Order: sequence, then structure tokens, then C-alpha cells
Amino acid sequence: MVKRKKARRKKIHQQAVWPRVVSLEERDKVLSFWEERFGIPKTAFDGYVLLSTSKNYWLFVEPPDFKPLQGLRVQTVGLLFTRRVSRFLKPTSTALQRFGSLATKNIVELSPAELDRLRRQRKMSYQADLSEGYVIIKCAGKVWGCGLYVSGRLISFLP
Repeated sequence: MVKRKKARRKKIHQQAVWPRVVSLEERDKVLSFWEERFGIPKTAFDGYVLLSTSKNYWLFVEPPDFKPLQGLRVQTVGLLFTRRVSRFLKPTSTALQRFGSLATKNIVELSPAELDRLRRQRKMSYQADLSEGYVIIKCAGKVWGCGLYVSGRLISFLP
């Protein structure tokens, strides 16, 4: 007979609260980043509530009645969407995997060998007609996640 380890549950912190719903102005700022950087229209996020914690933005499917949920103590809510890194916004690889198929720009299509090299080395020389900043890394038509293109180098932020 094989003994199974019991799954450890994370305890919810006593001070845990529902993340705040962002203002329309803040929502527009975050979604404008996605539209300007990747060409993903703001309308792609219709039907989602944008929530915020100290350094993160989360997407949550908009429920018919939001009020009862806001009283719950939670560890996390929804899809980790975008992080605040210094004064910049950084998309998460998970969010890019979900919405990256809608992107029209700042996409890096790698061969399987290039992707393998990037995953092992974490950065590599790469010349492309891209604006510097965060990019979507794809291979064989599938979105793998986030990278940073700067000074002819591609830096991996893949999980």
C-alpha cells in the first residue's frame, strides 16, 4: 500500500481581505498598457473586474452580484494579471498565455531550439524589429509567456 502525503493547506492570514476594485481611471491605465504594448483591445477584458493588491493586479470574472464576495477573507482572487515593477507594468506569463493570442505586436516567435536555449540560459542575443520592453514569447504558434527585449537581448521571464 502506497502512503500519500496529506496536502498542506495554506492558512489564510487573519488580516486577509478582498482586494480593492480599481477605479475606472486606474483600469483604463492598466488596460491601455496591454493595448499599446501588445495591441490587445481593452474590450478583450470586458466581463472582468480588475482588482488590486499592493503590487499586483488581478482579473476576476465579473459576477452578477459582487457585494457578498467582498466580505470574504481570501488568499488570492482570480488571475494574476499584471505586476507593478518599480514604475513599470509587467504582464504575467499566465495572463499572456490566456490573452496573448489576441496580441498583434511585440511578439517573439522562437524555434523549439531557441526556446530551449532561452529557458536554459535565461537570456540570449536576439535581433528583431521590436520596441524595447516586455514581449510575448511564442513557439510553434503557442504563447509561452513573458520576456524582456532590450539592447538586442532577449531575457526570459518564463515560469
